Amino acid sequence: MALDFLISDDGRIVTSTYERDGRSRFCLSERTKYGTLISEFSSNSEVLNQVHIASTDNEKGLLEYLGSKERRVVLVGAYRGIKVNAKCSSCGKIGLRRLLDLSSPMEITEAPVVPLFKCAACGKIHYSMTDEYLRRIMQDKEGLFEPGELAEVRKDGNASVKMLQEYIIRIFASKKISRFKIE
Repeated sequence: MALDFLISDDGRIVTSTYERDGRSRFCLSERTKYGTLISEFSSNSEVLNQVHIASTDNEKGLLEYLGSKERRVVLVGAYRGIKVNAKCSSCGKIGLRRLLDLSSPMEITEAPVVPLFKCAACGKIHYSMTDEYLRRIMQDKEGLFEPGELAEVRKDGNASVKMLQEYIIRIFASKKISRFKIE
Protein backbone atom coordinates (compact mmCIF):
# COMPACT_ATOMS: atom_id res chain seq x y z
CA MET A 1 0.00 0.00 0.00
CA ALA A 2 1.33 3.42 -0.92
CA LEU A 3 1.61 6.14 1.70
CA ASP A 4 0.68 9.71 0.94
CA PHE A 5 3.70 12.04 1.09
CA LEU A 6 2.29 15.48 1.84
CA ILE A 7 5.02 17.84 0.60
CA SER A 8 4.90 21.47 1.72
CA ASP A 9 6.36 24.51 -0.01
CA ASP A 10 9.43 24.42 2.25
CA GLY A 11 10.14 20.78 1.31
CA ARG A 12 8.99 19.15 4.53
CA ILE A 13 7.26 15.81 4.00
CA VAL A 14 4.57 14.48 6.32
CA THR A 15 3.28 10.97 5.67
CA SER A 16 -0.25 9.73 6.02
CA THR A 17 -0.73 7.50 9.06
CA TYR A 18 0.34 3.86 9.01
CA GLU A 19 0.44 0.96 11.46
CA ARG A 20 3.65 -0.44 12.95
CA ASP A 21 4.03 -2.55 16.08
CA GLY A 22 0.30 -2.28 16.71
CA ARG A 23 0.39 1.51 16.83
CA SER A 24 -0.79 4.20 14.44
CA ARG A 25 2.07 6.51 13.37
CA PHE A 26 3.17 9.15 10.91
CA CYS A 27 6.55 10.59 9.90
CA LEU A 28 7.98 14.01 9.20
CA SER A 29 11.07 14.32 7.00
CA GLU A 30 13.01 17.60 6.83
CA ARG A 31 16.05 18.46 4.78
CA THR A 32 18.21 20.30 7.28
CA LYS A 33 21.41 22.25 6.84
CA TYR A 34 23.50 19.09 7.27
CA GLY A 35 21.29 16.24 6.05
CA THR A 36 17.80 14.96 6.75
CA LEU A 37 15.95 14.72 10.05
CA ILE A 38 13.25 12.04 10.17
CA SER A 39 10.87 12.12 13.11
CA GLU A 40 8.28 9.43 13.76
CA PHE A 41 5.22 10.37 15.81
CA SER A 42 2.30 8.55 17.38
CA SER A 43 -1.15 9.54 16.16
CA ASN A 44 -1.18 11.90 19.20
CA SER A 45 2.04 13.59 17.97
CA GLU A 46 4.26 12.09 20.68
CA VAL A 47 7.80 11.51 19.39
CA LEU A 48 8.53 7.79 18.97
CA ASN A 49 11.81 8.03 17.07
CA GLN A 50 14.10 10.65 15.62
CA VAL A 51 17.03 9.94 13.29
CA HIS A 52 19.41 12.17 11.40
CA ILE A 53 20.88 10.87 8.15
CA ALA A 54 23.63 12.40 6.03
CA SER A 55 21.61 12.32 2.79
CA THR A 56 20.03 15.61 1.75
CA ASP A 57 17.39 13.79 -0.32
CA ASN A 58 14.70 13.74 2.34
CA GLU A 59 12.19 11.87 0.16
CA LYS A 60 14.61 9.03 -0.57
CA GLY A 61 15.75 8.97 3.07
CA LEU A 62 12.17 8.73 4.27
CA LEU A 63 11.42 5.86 1.88
CA GLU A 64 14.49 4.00 3.19
CA TYR A 65 13.50 4.66 6.81
CA LEU A 66 9.99 3.32 6.14
CA GLY A 67 11.34 0.37 4.12
CA SER A 68 9.04 1.27 1.26
CA LYS A 69 9.24 2.12 -2.41
CA GLU A 70 5.66 3.18 -2.91
CA ARG A 71 4.32 6.65 -2.25
CA ARG A 72 1.77 9.01 -3.61
CA VAL A 73 3.00 12.60 -3.68
CA VAL A 74 0.54 15.32 -2.69
CA LEU A 75 1.59 18.99 -2.76
CA VAL A 76 -0.04 20.80 0.16
CA GLY A 77 1.24 24.39 0.10
CA ALA A 78 2.34 25.93 3.38
CA TYR A 79 3.63 23.65 6.15
CA ARG A 80 1.24 23.69 9.10
CA GLY A 81 3.50 22.10 11.68
CA ILE A 82 3.12 19.33 14.20
CA LYS A 83 0.54 20.25 16.79
CA VAL A 84 -0.30 18.41 19.98
CA ASN A 85 -3.68 18.51 21.65
CA ALA A 86 -2.15 18.62 25.11
CA LYS A 87 -2.87 21.05 27.91
CA CYS A 88 -0.17 23.57 28.77
CA SER A 89 0.98 23.11 32.38
CA SER A 90 1.29 26.87 32.74
CA CYS A 91 -1.78 28.50 31.18
CA GLY A 92 -4.06 25.46 30.81
CA LYS A 93 -4.79 26.10 27.12
CA ILE A 94 -4.66 23.23 24.66
CA GLY A 95 -2.28 23.43 21.72
CA LEU A 96 1.46 22.81 21.74
CA ARG A 97 3.62 23.21 18.66
CA ARG A 98 6.92 21.49 17.86
CA LEU A 99 9.74 23.95 18.54
CA LEU A 100 11.71 22.98 15.40
CA ASP A 101 8.67 23.97 13.31
CA LEU A 102 9.36 27.61 14.17
CA SER A 103 12.49 27.54 11.96
CA SER A 104 12.86 26.84 8.29
CA PRO A 105 14.31 23.36 7.70
CA MET A 106 17.61 24.73 6.35
CA GLU A 107 18.12 26.68 9.61
CA ILE A 108 18.07 23.44 11.61
CA THR A 109 21.67 22.53 12.35
CA GLU A 110 20.97 19.93 15.03
CA ALA A 111 17.98 18.30 16.62
CA PRO A 112 17.76 18.16 20.39
CA VAL A 113 17.86 14.66 21.86
CA VAL A 114 14.80 15.69 23.87
CA PRO A 115 12.07 16.91 21.47
CA LEU A 116 10.65 20.25 22.62
CA PHE A 117 7.23 21.82 22.11
CA LYS A 118 5.99 25.36 22.76
CA CYS A 119 2.57 26.47 23.95
CA ALA A 120 0.89 28.52 21.23
CA ALA A 121 -0.85 30.69 23.84
CA CYS A 122 1.82 31.53 26.45
CA GLY A 123 5.11 30.25 25.03
CA LYS A 124 5.90 27.76 27.84
CA ILE A 125 8.24 24.98 26.70
CA HIS A 126 7.30 21.31 27.18
CA TYR A 127 9.10 18.10 26.23
CA SER A 128 8.06 14.75 24.77
CA MET A 129 9.86 11.64 25.93
CA THR A 130 7.95 8.41 25.41
CA ASP A 131 9.18 5.08 26.73
CA GLU A 132 9.52 3.85 23.14
CA TYR A 133 11.71 6.83 22.25
CA LEU A 134 13.93 6.21 25.31
CA ARG A 135 14.31 2.53 24.39
CA ARG A 136 15.47 3.56 20.92
CA ILE A 137 18.01 5.98 22.38
CA MET A 138 19.34 3.24 24.65
CA GLN A 139 19.66 0.87 21.66
CA ASP A 140 20.98 3.32 19.07
CA LYS A 141 23.22 5.51 21.21
CA GLU A 142 25.03 3.11 23.51
CA GLY A 143 28.01 5.49 23.53
CA LEU A 144 26.03 7.80 25.83
CA PHE A 145 26.14 5.19 28.62
CA GLU A 146 28.89 3.94 30.92
CA PRO A 147 29.69 0.19 30.78
CA GLY A 148 27.90 -0.44 34.09
CA GLU A 149 24.83 1.41 32.88
CA LEU A 150 24.80 -0.61 29.66
CA ALA A 151 24.87 -3.84 31.68
CA GLU A 152 21.80 -2.64 33.61
CA VAL A 153 20.01 -1.66 30.39
CA ARG A 154 20.65 -5.09 28.90
CA LYS A 155 19.58 -6.82 32.12
CA ASP A 156 16.27 -4.98 32.58
CA GLY A 157 15.33 -2.51 29.86
CA ASN A 158 11.97 -1.60 31.43
CA ALA A 159 13.56 -0.69 34.77
CA SER A 160 16.18 1.37 32.92
CA VAL A 161 13.49 3.27 31.00
CA LYS A 162 11.66 4.01 34.25
CA MET A 163 14.89 5.21 35.89
CA LEU A 164 15.71 7.45 32.90
CA GLN A 165 12.19 8.93 32.94
CA GLU A 166 12.70 9.82 36.64
CA TYR A 167 16.08 11.45 35.90
CA ILE A 168 14.61 13.41 33.00
CA ILE A 169 11.71 14.65 35.12
CA ARG A 170 14.14 15.93 37.76
CA ILE A 171 16.47 17.56 35.24
CA PHE A 172 13.68 19.34 33.36
CA ALA A 173 11.79 20.27 36.52
CA SER A 174 14.84 22.26 37.62
CA LYS A 175 14.62 24.14 34.29
CA LYS A 176 10.84 24.55 34.70
CA ILE A 177 10.14 22.49 31.58
CA SER A 178 7.23 20.07 31.87
CA ARG A 179 6.50 16.86 30.04
CA PHE A 180 3.28 17.25 28.08
CA LYS A 181 0.47 14.82 28.73
CA ILE A 182 -2.11 13.75 26.19
CA GLU A 183 -5.56 13.80 27.76
